[in-house]
Amino acid sequence: MRKIILTFCLLALCSPVLAKPYAVDYANSKITFAGQHAGKNFSGEFKSWQAAIDFDPFNLPGSKISASFDLASAKTGDAMYDGTLPSADWFDVKNTPRGEFVTGTIRANPDGSYTASGNLTLRGITKPVEFTFALSDLNAPPVRVTAQFPIDRLAYAIGQKSDAAAEWVSKTITIDLQLSARPAP
Repeated sequence: MRKIILTFCLLALCSPVLAKPYAVDYANSKITFAGQHAGKNFSGEFKSWQAAIDFDPFNLPGSKISASFDLASAKTGDAMYDGTLPSADWFDVKNTPRGEFVTGTIRANPDGSYTASGNLTLRGITKPVEFTFALSDLNAPPVRVTAQFPIDRLAYAIGQKSDAAAEWVSKTITIDLQLSARPAP
């Protein structure tokens, strides 16, 4: 009996405690992307996405972020781009309608920012990504989260058939996160 109680106590002490959940304010948050086409800048936004955020600066091992976004919701405001993005060569929304990001670790940086390492999945291809994000004061909701990081579109086979040499569309696409969240009730 003592062994069972001791084992239970050790498991309880060693199990990671979950961090505080946050509810995203989607009306005041956005995920955008930007690059170049034929030497001119373009940008777009994912209009439909969901995120789950559990964060505690004193419990980074228990902190986690996951996001899922509807690739068909990517809009640039340009009819040609918006018609091309869902196609089989670009986002292939028929076969892979969603993209996903899931953290592996979150670590604190000396300047007060944080670095999230995890996996980004697009077109069924999963690659590791790492990005630095900044937070506003956690004690003064809403909490603002900002991050910007590059991805290599060809690593995810995005536009690989029509522009494998990145002659027309930049190989590097910048993702920009502007999130607003409050502690979940």
